[in-house]
Amino acid sequence: MLNRLTRFVAGVVIAGSLTALVWGQAAPTWKDQGESDIGLAAGAEKDPAKQIELLKKWEQQYPASALKGQRTYMYMNAYVQIMGAAYGKPAGSPDLAAGQKAAQQLRDHLNEYFDASVKPAQATQAQWDGARKTVELQIPSVLAYIAQVNKDDTTAEAEYKKVLAVDPTQASISYQLGATIIREMIASKDTGRYSEAIYDFARALSVTGPNALPAAGKDAADKALKKYYQGYHGSTDGIDELQKQAASAPLPPAGFHIKSIVEIEEEKEKNHAAWAAQHPDLEFWENIRTALTAQGDAYFANLKDVGFPPPAGDAYKGPSMFKGKVISQPNAKQILVSVDNVPTGDCILKFEDNIKGTIPADTELQFKGVVDSYTKDPSYVLTLNIQEPKTDLVGLPDGVTFVPDAAAKPKPGAKGAKAAPKAVKKAQ
Repeated sequence: MLNRLTRFVAGVVIAGSLTALVWGQAAPTWKDQGESDIGLAAGAEKDPAKQIELLKKWEQQYPASALKGQRTYMYMNAYVQIMGAAYGKPAGSPDLAAGQKAAQQLRDHLNEYFDASVKPAQATQAQWDGARKTVELQIPSVLAYIAQVNKDDTTAEAEYKKVLAVDPTQASISYQLGATIIREMIASKDTGRYSEAIYDFARALSVTGPNALPAAGKDAADKALKKYYQGYHGSTDGIDELQKQAASAPLPPAGFHIKSIVEIEEEKEKNHAAWAAQHPDLEFWENIRTALTAQGDAYFANLKDVGFPPPAGDAYKGPSMFKGKVISQPNAKQILVSVDNVPTGDCILKFEDNIKGTIPADTELQFKGVVDSYTKDPSYVLTLNIQEPKTDLVGLPDGVTFVPDAAAKPKPGAKGAKAAPKAVKKAQ
């Protein structure tokens, strides 16, 4: 049964018989009355199958006939008609088997059928060459249709590619080819050919001119391209470049490949692993941010009063201090910095004493502290208490000092004295 895709190729195949090319030569010379009778009978027969039987009889009885060229032409014309009759027939139709046999006969003897000695005298060379190309297109088109009806997608694929080898502008064949490869992958559960199928859909859309897809075909091809490209690649990024590339050739070049979602993720993980090996402090910082953003207070309970960065070990392999650029000074006891290149800042350095002096934006600092608090909204910020600015903070401009509140100096051992950070806990 013709499906939606198959209908798009209906205009490509079966251009009709070659009877428009007639002989324009003198009256034939028969060897005898017997040859005249059988030759005329073959020429008058309207049923191509019966005509072939008469031609075979003629060839057996008169192999060296002066009309051998005309006889060969009649053979070809009959086989073309039988082949054409197969197109559009349902599964089980005897026309399919007959058409397949005729198509193979034409393919096997194409050079013989289009030999110069067979060309009708009144046909120009351009007409003769055009007739050959028509038959060359009909053969794989019909064989592909028969294979599709018989659910033989492997053969259909091979035949569609042969059509494109003869005429690369057949947009509907490119569409058929992509759909056929998709079916093959579904049947085999082998998804390794998505790049090829997606290219074929893009190619079908890129063809312009008389062999471009009709409106219905373009709509279906566009939906197929976007569906399979996005489903396989994960987004439509690069789809416009693909269509431009597909416009240059009917089939993808050797080694053509579109990255799958899995490959993209694997590449990201590989790149991240390489980055993390060079920036263990930032990886640790990002892991903490991810955990706090996802789990909130439940996870923060593990971090409260923990020293950051933790000592080097299995959980942390970075330097003893984080690095950050100054964003602003929210108040006299805080510096907002960006550790992970966040324009609005992602860490507050909190001090017990007041900051005296101005710290310009973009000043690079190194620091360590004790986890105090965090916020998720409107943006993530982790607050660290800097216990000893002289040892726990590096990079302040000259002249910047810390001045205690005049009326709030705690006495040694009094409530409010600095406490040692808790033992380091592994970041989840």
